[in-house]
Amino acid sequence: MSSQEITRGIEEFELDIAMTYVDSSVRAMPLYEERYVLLTPVDEEIADRPVARWADVAALPLCLLTTKMRNRRILDSVFADAGVQPVPVIEADTVATLWAHVATRKWSSVIAHAWLQMFGTPEGMRVVRVEDPQRVPRIGLVVGEQASMLARAMLRLTRGLDVRGELDRLLHKHLDRRDL
Repeated sequence: MSSQEITRGIEEFELDIAMTYVDSSVRAMPLYEERYVLLTPVDEEIADRPVARWADVAALPLCLLTTKMRNRRILDSVFADAGVQPVPVIEADTVATLWAHVATRKWSSVIAHAWLQMFGTPEGMRVVRVEDPQRVPRIGLVVGEQASMLARAMLRLTRGLDVRGELDRLLHKHLDRRDL
């Protein structure tokens, strides 16, 4: 679901709780700050860099989410802050589709580090940290004004978790892999 669909679902009581970009329009519990990494074929020159610059990433043959997705709109603003505009070869409307294209090792993509938890690093690809953007979006759990019993229970469970720390450990694991 897009972040707009999630917000609407929360406001119309169709959703009890959701994980999305945190903004001021709904009640939220921030969990972590989104970080960006480049997934790129191991034979790309940029694959051996410790940190990629946004301008260099924009010059790659990219596969990105569509502009309907908030993640893409955020990335477009980060690229603009760096004075460049990416022109993706492929646009996908789901992260799974994005991963399927990137796994062919023909394209690179800028992804949120949390996606590594679900999808991992495709064979023949390398994870490269991208320089920190000027603004870092926060991800969290959102609930409506009238939080359901399920939503309240989920918020209680989540308070004891170190999501940020777990994602940081995962990111470092993927950044340290040089055996591909």
